[in-house]
Amino acid sequence: MDKEDLKLTSAEIGTLWGEYINGTAVDTVNKYMVSTIEDKKIKALFEDAIRTFAKQKKQITTFLENQGFPVPIGFTDSDLNPTFISF
Repeated sequence: MDKEDLKLTSAEIGTLWGEYINGTAVDTVNKYMVSTIEDKKIKALFEDAIRTFAKQKKQITTFLENQGFPVPIGFTDSDLNPTFISF
């Protein structure tokens, strides 16, 4: 069987969908954290996490599109209201 003929199972599609939603949620928070963190070393860790998820998001999108599934909307920067965050 050719690799291009393989179809993802429903469990695999569900996992990709969940990873996309969870990843976009964490990514949104990470972007907010980068805007508030002052320590350069810690900020670099968050920036690395943002770059890593950008690659993962692209891969997940490709998998879903190649299988003919819609890509979830996920979370975006508009879902975070920094005025409600208090520490």
